[in-house]
Amino acid sequence: MKNINLETALDDDVFENELRNIKIATIIACRLKSTRLPKKALLKIGDLSSIELCIKNALKFKHVNYTVLATSNLKDDAELKDHTYRKDVLFYAGDPEDVIRRYLDVVEKYNIDVIVRVTGDMPYVSDDIYQVLLKSHLENSADYTVAKNFAIGTNIAIIKADALRRINKLFPTAEYSEYMAFYFRNNPSIFKLNCVDLPNELIRDYRLTLDYKEDLEMFRVIEAYFKTEKLEFNIKRLFEFLDNNPHVVNINGNLKTRTKSDNELVEKLNKATTIISRNIASTERSEG
Repeated sequence: MKNINLETALDDDVFENELRNIKIATIIACRLKSTRLPKKALLKIGDLSSIELCIKNALKFKHVNYTVLATSNLKDDAELKDHTYRKDVLFYAGDPEDVIRRYLDVVEKYNIDVIVRVTGDMPYVSDDIYQVLLKSHLENSADYTVAKNFAIGTNIAIIKADALRRINKLFPTAEYSEYMAFYFRNNPSIFKLNCVDLPNELIRDYRLTLDYKEDLEMFRVIEAYFKTEKLEFNIKRLFEFLDNNPHVVNINGNLKTRTKSDNELVEKLNKATTIISRNIASTERSEG
């Protein structure tokens, strides 16, 4: 007879009960305005477009009620409607610039309680990582949950819908809202932040986000491997392949994300998304 850890069993019962009382949506933000890699969401990685590969892997998330591709209502982004991968994936076209507003429109339309935030440049999102984050998010009644350390491109976030509504009240016209994480982490007195230690097997120092032609080249090598070996993607298999093939990692290993290399941008983001800085700036403008 299998031994049962009573404490874990009780935790799982609480987790399952929480899930029965909430609606969860994976909302994938995506547009076709990239300048570094034009229309990158439509570029092929193996048999699928980049955005379809992202959606395919996001659909593996358990305990999700809806998966939504959320783009803008501009004509330039309308083409994405043909790239939802499956008919049950919802398509929403909303505010072109205010990503927070776009997310909230989806929340209100489908009565969502918890959001799984994914961006369309992350084709290798992982259910293994999602399950760890979701459980911790619910156990801690958090507003915003992320991993402390992660491979770039696997950094999904779990967000309470009410927390996003609070951002919208504090920042009615949210500048740089595509950098949503800054609104949470720069206001820890307002939001309950939950930074999770992932198991070591789910963490690597690899770049798995699509922004440059080197990223695309690397991803095509990865997909060719999975196809040749007749393997279905999961993050552990991907990490095992990359661990054993450093030449593949080196294809894009020298690239940096913009928020790690552009100090001027980071300074602007911190000022625009911190409630104290914003209030001070408003006061100075009114006094002037």
